[in-house]
Amino acid sequence: MITLRSARDLGTVTQPGVTISCHFSFAEYRDPAHVHWGQIRAINTAVFEPFAEFRLREEDAKDIVTIVLKGTFFAEVDGREPLQFQEGDIHLLSAGQGIQGVTWWAASPGSSFVQVWLLPDEEGGVPESVVHHRPVRHGQNALAILASGFAEDSPEDTDSGQADEPVPLRASARIMGMILQSGVTTHYTTGAGRLLYLVVLSGVIKINDQPVSSGAGAAICNETEVRLHGETDTTVLLIDAV
Repeated sequence: MITLRSARDLGTVTQPGVTISCHFSFAEYRDPAHVHWGQIRAINTAVFEPFAEFRLREEDAKDIVTIVLKGTFFAEVDGREPLQFQEGDIHLLSAGQGIQGVTWWAASPGSSFVQVWLLPDEEGGVPESVVHHRPVRHGQNALAILASGFAEDSPEDTDSGQADEPVPLRASARIMGMILQSGVTTHYTTGAGRLLYLVVLSGVIKINDQPVSSGAGAAICNETEVRLHGETDTTVLLIDAV
């Protein structure tokens, strides 16, 4: 089953200089029909005016994965030294047993990012904030694993922050990215009982022959294989969770 949400059906949250499109309930946007999708608690795309800030207060028991779409950002967690990351890089904040606050701010004009919030398998644990610098942004006509909670996806037991090594999650989930060229078809196979959510960052794609346009999302369940066809050159994220 595939349920589509067009860009115009998404929620909107604003802070000074920041506009956020929300696939699920977030901050002042409340939608009882779209609170979460399994372990996926939130998917937000944010556009920043120059040097604008996005702030969160106390938070716990979340993996917050921030992928820069354009520009340069800094992230400051609990007053620690800010971390810098730019287009294609990934910032992971595992809130664990709790943080007091986090601020992301844009250091360049026209900056934007997409965030995926995941509920971890277990609550608690020491909070972690790390940046992965990725010279290869997404897979070309094949899904590249950007973040994963599965040991088989990472050659190391600990996070070394190496380029193109998946960011380690505390949730049994994968976040994948792909640039799919126009006219190309690829397939993704998952296990029974998994929940998928696809976000079209740009372009138009068909999911099992259903067209999905830029800014839209698709919630997928009871499908162990999905067929993805590029109607145009398309950039997507695909989250596989429970």
